[in-house]
Amino acid sequence: METRILKGRPIAAEIREEVSVRSTALRDRGIVPTLSIVQIGDDPASEIYSSSIQKAGDKRGVNVVLSRLSGESSAAQVAGLIAVLGADPSVHGIIALKPLPHGISSDVLEGIPPAKDVDGATVRNLGLLVTGRPAYAPCTAQAVVEMLVRSGIEISSRHVVIVGRSPVVGRPLANMLLRKADNANATVTVCHTRTRDLSTHTRTADILVAAMGVPEAIRGDMLADGVVIVDVGVNRIDDASSERGYRVVGDVAFDEALGVAAAITPVPGGVGTLTTSLLLLNTVDAAMRTDTKAS
Repeated sequence: METRILKGRPIAAEIREEVSVRSTALRDRGIVPTLSIVQIGDDPASEIYSSSIQKAGDKRGVNVVLSRLSGESSAAQVAGLIAVLGADPSVHGIIALKPLPHGISSDVLEGIPPAKDVDGATVRNLGLLVTGRPAYAPCTAQAVVEMLVRSGIEISSRHVVIVGRSPVVGRPLANMLLRKADNANATVTVCHTRTRDLSTHTRTADILVAAMGVPEAIRGDMLADGVVIVDVGVNRIDDASSERGYRVVGDVAFDEALGVAAAITPVPGGVGTLTTSLLLLNTVDAAMRTDTKAS
């Protein structure tokens, strides 16, 4: 069997073009879609991520504003900033970059209004997902659905096995796929690293989503012929033959899946390439919803 490689970059480009079209339409009506990034401290990875979001926003007509607080800030100061941004009608989306400094709980993010929680970080948005109501999902979970849908892969009535139960991928994704809606209506099984005899579950999957964070844990003999695999894992493993001394792999043994799976996402180059584009798309969507309410 020839395995189709589901690359993320063409789909990310498609989403970015949608962002440009919608942001232009909003700007023509005097609305500038605006995303506010709350960054606490100077974590190097957060610096890189916020810069990449700003550059992507500049190219697509989304105003990305960085609101920076000292790493010594208190939870009350963070909550106060979020409250100000939440009440500002010119701000349509809010994200707070992690990791949060020691002593500041993620509970502080609950001050983000659900309508502005464009990365699905709050308990309230997760609750909306669980009850089947419209809500923003974490962008990585959303990227899995977009990858499948935009690749023309049928989800309805298929058996999806998700390996991973995190609140940013496994749990929200399961609820997204269970919805009585277009691009959903799947039968979903959620497994994790403590699941007994994991392979008995993975071999029943029509669609397998690997999001456990364990390098190449899913081997070729754990797969059913013709399965579609979305690999969310991003793991570094030592590799003396690489100039960097390591290489990045997913949660699925990619080479072993070739010839068995009908389709698979690569790592890197798969769902991870969609997340920033979806963050901007959600921001534009939030701005359009605000415009609709105002009119």
